[in-house]
Amino acid sequence: MLLRFWQDPRKTAVRRWLFQIHFYAGLLAGILWTVVGLTGSAIVFVPELRRLEVPGWTRVEPMAQQLSVETLVGRFQRERPTDRMHSIYYDFTPDWGLNFRSVAANGDRIHSFIDQYRGTVLGSVNYNHSALQWVYDLHSDLQGGNSGLRANAWFAFTLIAASTTGLLLWWRGRRYWKLGFEYRTKASWKRQVWDLHNLGGFCFYLPLLLLSLSGAYYAYEPAYASTVAALTGGPAEIAPPKATQPGAARRSLDEIQDNGLLALPGSVPSMIIFPASKGDVFTLRLRLPSDAHRIGLNWVYVDPSTAQVLRVDRFDQQPLGVKIIRLLTPLHYGTIGGITTRILWVAVGLMPGVFFLTALLMWWNRVLSKKLRRSSSRPVGREETKLPASVRLEINAIA
Repeated sequence: MLLRFWQDPRKTAVRRWLFQIHFYAGLLAGILWTVVGLTGSAIVFVPELRRLEVPGWTRVEPMAQQLSVETLVGRFQRERPTDRMHSIYYDFTPDWGLNFRSVAANGDRIHSFIDQYRGTVLGSVNYNHSALQWVYDLHSDLQGGNSGLRANAWFAFTLIAASTTGLLLWWRGRRYWKLGFEYRTKASWKRQVWDLHNLGGFCFYLPLLLLSLSGAYYAYEPAYASTVAALTGGPAEIAPPKATQPGAARRSLDEIQDNGLLALPGSVPSMIIFPASKGDVFTLRLRLPSDAHRIGLNWVYVDPSTAQVLRVDRFDQQPLGVKIIRLLTPLHYGTIGGITTRILWVAVGLMPGVFFLTALLMWWNRVLSKKLRRSSSRPVGREETKLPASVRLEINAIA
């Protein structure tokens, strides 16, 4: 059977079954793949879109020296005294303000933009009521919370099945496989639609596979970690250390940041993540010049009460399983490899919609339009003219 599929797949029953899986998976899930793909293409540039969402709040006029982190946090807390600090997000251009992320008393997530040279709070956005966040949530969980997250994961698995069966359908046999790379620009539009579907499915198979697998991770993180650990024979996750004196007064934020940077020479700060509860530590996300990731994949853990570095997690020194898990998020959002990867990921996100549209056109050309023509050209007999119109329509539909 495998040899026959290799030689001439069109004469095998396997290919007919593959077509059924490919066709019905696409028919049932195509609209959702299109929506998730379109929203995914948009949020590839979510850092830039966040700033476009609040024009005038993000640009600052650089000065010779920035204010200390402690001073900036103090001024922010005077503006929003009931908020709990979550993190500080740095950008790597001197004319972009800092992004302070906090949690309001009612649980809403707040993004505030701060002039790091003057200490001015430029403005705040409630991300529980943000249009951009609505798009983000539609992409991640279909606006359905945990249930939507799991449903989205299964649609991702369905996309893997449709893409894989499509790749097998692309195979024409040992003698004719080169035909799969043809795109006939001078052919009829119907033929070009087929070529676009066929060639595009082959070219974008691997990126779609990576996006589907990495996207499903968020619904089944423990299962992914266990699977990766079993496959690599080592840990896939390493828990952060705990504070030495839970509940004790913290040291200066500048001392905490400076000690973290000294522990990883040559690095620059990307994020400072504040302790969420007693016993937690400060987590510094740091970027090295050699990092392919936009904000780096290195973590430094600093004790709040002593400002001592408890552990340094350099990405290039982590076990293989930890590297794989930590790469899933930047891989999914295209933040590895710079602007080229991000543009490619935008194109990949558009492809499920292209495949769905071309599949509908092919279905119309090959099946639906022919049935419609046969139905409209069928002569009406005398015995049928005596029947009510509704009965004649039912007979034609069955015929």
